[in-house]
Amino acid sequence: MPGSVHRYTLPTSVGRPDQWSFTWALSDDVAFASCCDFCGQANQRLTYEIRRDSDLRWVCQRCAGRYSFGAMLDQLTLTASDAHVHLNGLTMRIKQQTCHDIIRKAVAGSGDTATLEISLYFDRNLQLSPRHAALLFALLDEVDPGIDKRIFEIQLRSQAHQREYGDLDSAARKLVWPALTPQQQKRITALGFAPRSLSQRGPNSQTRAPHHAALQLPG
Repeated sequence: MPGSVHRYTLPTSVGRPDQWSFTWALSDDVAFASCCDFCGQANQRLTYEIRRDSDLRWVCQRCAGRYSFGAMLDQLTLTASDAHVHLNGLTMRIKQQTCHDIIRKAVAGSGDTATLEISLYFDRNLQLSPRHAALLFALLDEVDPGIDKRIFEIQLRSQAHQREYGDLDSAARKLVWPALTPQQQKRITALGFAPRSLSQRGPNSQTRAPHHAALQLPG
């Protein structure tokens, strides 16, 4: 019902959340196919490993931020605030590493200047312009079509980048569309730049191929 808040019931085997501690291991699932071992939420990209004695589980970002898990670093106990700062740093690191690795794989062996520029652009901005995203996603569909394009952030805040998206041909706009946030899709739709077939079905219509690769980052 409108305005209601969905509440999760933790499995009885979890016990008290404060009995668990971060191991600082992270997993980045490029297909958004992971599931949280606490709340059961599926379709997760990032999960965080926690430990209780010999029991290991993986939790989503929501649970990692919601519960007061123990946190040790260099034999020192961290406050909840310091633990979240460290976790946020690891999160940014693994997300950037994942994108770098995928770009490197996609452009490997290419002698095309425009293609090689994708890696340089991402290194400088940690985001992709609509044009660079279209070039990269065309390569990804050949190299590994199962990668969820939402792992990349697309620059669309400026009018210049919005026009750049609008200047793409229909096929390129359709390639980039799944990587846009719901807010970006609404903005592009309002500007009349949404791919025709997708705009007719609604701004959030997407088709995703199954894929199960994940990158893990130890603390």
